[in-house]
Amino acid sequence: MTTIKPAAKLIRETSAYYRGRALVIELHPGHCSVRLKGTRQAVSVDYRTLLETGYKILARQAAAEKAARKKRTK
Repeated sequence: MTTIKPAAKLIRETSAYYRGRALVIELHPGHCSVRLKGTRQAVSVDYRTLLETGYKILARQAAAEKAARKKRTK
């Protein structure tokens, strides 16, 4: 695992594309930034926000599965 040092940022190009351009992720100690390759404008997201959003998605999926099971049993 790569340790994120406070003085340096870790930049990686992803295999995901949006509007024909690769997404670039910049990992900082307190947040991450996402931008399109070749652009300077980035969107910064706090790690806590990412985690909470992920848990919300999991909760919605679990609720949908529970509702589907309940509907099948009737």
